[in-house]
Amino acid sequence: MLSSQEIIAKVGNLPSLPTVAARINTEIESEGLSAKRLGAIISEDPALASRMLRLSNSAFYGMPRQISTIERAVMVLGFDTVKNLALSISIFSFFEKGISPAIDVIGLWNHSLGVAVCARALVMRLNFKLAEQAFLLGIVHDVGKIALVNLCLADMEQVCRLIGQDGMSEEEAEMQVFGFTHQRIGSMLIKEWKFPEMMVMAVKSHHELPPVLKECDEEIAHLIRCLCVANQFAKALALGVSTNQKREAIPSVMWGYLGVERQDIAGLSTVIREDYQRIIQSWEMD
Repeated sequence: MLSSQEIIAKVGNLPSLPTVAARINTEIESEGLSAKRLGAIISEDPALASRMLRLSNSAFYGMPRQISTIERAVMVLGFDTVKNLALSISIFSFFEKGISPAIDVIGLWNHSLGVAVCARALVMRLNFKLAEQAFLLGIVHDVGKIALVNLCLADMEQVCRLIGQDGMSEEEAEMQVFGFTHQRIGSMLIKEWKFPEMMVMAVKSHHELPPVLKECDEEIAHLIRCLCVANQFAKALALGVSTNQKREAIPSVMWGYLGVERQDIAGLSTVIREDYQRIIQSWEMD
């Protein structure tokens, strides 16, 4: 297996997180980010603030009154929701359309949104307070793929050909072309960007059914399991277009961990599809 240094030598320097998101993560790490400071940082970037307000007023959040300022958004939606929306918008900037005719980058972004909506819906069944963390995990879970698209486009196109034409699994194709998986580089990138260690673990293990969880507290284990199920569930519901549309069966033990019975799945699917349609309209390209 390649070392982290060998991966960076192969693909080049990892991309930097946009300035506002980097500042948010740095201040969270130093435990210096207050609600007032968060609002001030976001307001310094007019494009980010504008999209933030658009999303805050979307049907997905269902606010009864118009939110007209970032400060009001923090008050009404809450610190975690606004913080994670700002980070999600920053991640969105990497998903530029038209990079390659062979790779549907916006479809991949829509898949990430779908996984975010699924993860949020799943985690809320047992722990409502983890909803926004689950949403952000869905947004970032495939960031390794978009890094590879931006850094090694021809190689990533070859991976897609091996999956689509030769019938390889995604892991086999990535290992043949790169010597590592998108989960591996994605977890490196998340760590470089100063996201919490829990998110590094989740990105690294999001294809594991069930994931191997060592020395994890129950909340972190629950979030990671929700992400692993959400990744496959979003494919089953055709939410977005992953670079690999083949889905793996979700073991019954995973549904059990999440408190989902077989008879719950149809109703849960309906709720997720409705939420996805609400948020996808707000995330459409300008």
